[in-house]
Amino acid sequence: MGDDGLGLDWYRQPAAMTALIDHPALADVPTDLDGLRRVVQGLLLHRDWAPKYGVEGDAIRLHEQQLRSTAAVLERAFEISDAPVTEARAPVDRVLSICRHFTLLHTALLRDQGVPARVRCGFGGYFDPADPPKWYDHWITERWEADAAGGRWVRDDPQIDDLQAAATGIGFDPHDQPAGPFLTGAEAWTAARAGDVDPDRFGIFDMWGLSFIGGNVLHDLACLNKVELLPWDDGWGLLQGPHAPVPDDAAVLLDEVAALVLTDDVDAIRERYASDDRLRVRSDIITFADGVPTPVHLDL
Repeated sequence: MGDDGLGLDWYRQPAAMTALIDHPALADVPTDLDGLRRVVQGLLLHRDWAPKYGVEGDAIRLHEQQLRSTAAVLERAFEISDAPVTEARAPVDRVLSICRHFTLLHTALLRDQGVPARVRCGFGGYFDPADPPKWYDHWITERWEADAAGGRWVRDDPQIDDLQAAATGIGFDPHDQPAGPFLTGAEAWTAARAGDVDPDRFGIFDMWGLSFIGGNVLHDLACLNKVELLPWDDGWGLLQGPHAPVPDDAAVLLDEVAALVLTDDVDAIRERYASDDRLRVRSDIITFADGVPTPVHLDL
């Protein structure tokens, strides 16, 4: 792969979930990082933050959170409004989304501009002021930034705008994060297995614990292989759900996967993903849309 195993050329290229559509408005996407991030924030509205933006009741179009690809999100955005992407839409005219959609669109736009970028699935510890915090299921972008030392992966949360930064009291730059505030699935799994963190503080809604963390290990592995599912998609059948214990054989496998992901050797990560049927996302999956198991066929 080159790039000393970092896969930079590969992460510049779109895949099924991050391919853009051909639309004249996308020619106006700015190339500076702040401007590009504002485009994402101006097109999307987070489901759980919608009331903070004055969007409530029937104005919350929950079905939009089921949009899986960047193309589908953009098609819906331009269906709602033909406003230029450089102008922030009224919140009610944004596509209802979750964190995964923000980072997926952000990653797609970065890749379109030749910037190596990838989606990371894990947990954010900056939404809860408790000590220790609860770690909420969260997805962010990693973008490659070249520097004198060669470069580094920058953790950038494109969902966090001024309103959310103020509401959460974030005391660091969410768009160039230090180590610690966000943990990937592999980082959380490794810490939990070592006894360094309480796995029951990782999850969302009524789903907390080691099984949920294990699910995010699998989702993050898929993201590193440019297969960015919806959080409620199950493309493996390896775990028995977020409320069930992790089977012993699955725990051993997840230990291996987490250790491999932490090496960030993209060549090895891609090879293991491609060669192991237990880890590779299937074309026919089950999605738990609104909690109801539903068969879905993916064009990967």
